Amino acid sequence: MIKDYTPIASAISILQVVDAQGYNVEEVLQSVGMDFNPLVKTEDIPDSIPTELYNKLYTRVIWLLQDESFGLNMKQKTPAGSFRMMCMCIIHCSTLEQAIIRASEFTAFCRNLAGLPPLLLTPITYESGGTVINHLPGNKALFQDADKYNISSAVDLLHMWRRFCSWLIGKNIELVEVCFQAKKPAKPERIEELFNCTVLYDQRFNGLKFNASYLQSPLIHTEESLKAFLRSAPSQLTSLQKDDNNELIQKLRSAIGNDIGKGFPSVTELAESLNMSVRTLRRRLKAEGTSYQQFKDNLRKEAAINYLNRPELKINAVSALLGFDEPSAFHRSFKKWTKLTPGEYRQQFEN
Repeated sequence: MIKDYTPIASAISILQVVDAQGYNVEEVLQSVGMDFNPLVKTEDIPDSIPTELYNKLYTRVIWLLQDESFGLNMKQKTPAGSFRMMCMCIIHCSTLEQAIIRASEFTAFCRNLAGLPPLLLTPITYESGGTVINHLPGNKALFQDADKYNISSAVDLLHMWRRFCSWLIGKNIELVEVCFQAKKPAKPERIEELFNCTVLYDQRFNGLKFNASYLQSPLIHTEESLKAFLRSAPSQLTSLQKDDNNELIQKLRSAIGNDIGKGFPSVTELAESLNMSVRTLRRRLKAEGTSYQQFKDNLRKEAAINYLNRPELKINAVSALLGFDEPSAFHRSFKKWTKLTPGEYRQQFEN
């Protein structure tokens, strides 16, 4: 769950790019309804701004630059919408490993369209001791002038990628080591605090090292939950705060997985898989304002909407995929969730 507020430092970073690219910062701020300029140092600058406002600012700047890499002197611009298309390509992967490999294939395809040479990058390498390294593009492959390459760009890239992968599997990926091709900066404290692991500089590659078990974690999201994520992606991916809200819900999603057609575990089985008592699980769900039954209904609703948005699937097929014994039971449940029958839901997009 995203925070209600985003640190002002994130907005300042975006606006510095706007200013460096020669655009009018005041006009950008006015267009998103921001009534002060964080680049102008005053005593009353707030420590944070509403996340909704930050998302508007981020989206506005992407549109202005037409470059999701924020014009950082890269060899290839990243056209607006590229991240969304990559997400759509990987959301139906079974595991994180498959998603990482497919994301690498998507990047290679885009480079080929742009007439750029392949990265010659192996996305995942297994190491002894049960760890893996997820390699990410390096300085010379990405930037026009690798000698002037700023390590902050690599930090942002690896941090955002780690947060995205954690979101895909519903649990925070604890890192063993982070590698950067760039030299160690004068003040490395922010980087070390951000990744909370061993940080190595002046390496042969940029990469994240973590336990190999994460690669087999199932992706817990659907196209429907992805759409909601993309609406708030800027703050979710760039925030320097830990993902501590709704941790229990994410753990439940991860334990159940994507294929809900096979049915749900009992509350006892689920509690055991989370190493807690049934009473504790129910108490914590109540504190989140929900129950196990409501949680299951929400998952079914998300999956049902996702399937109904695929016109090639007949409604009876959707019912079967969701594990309902009878289509009539699915019709009753869907109307209870949305006030519409499955047919009415589809019809509203056809008119």
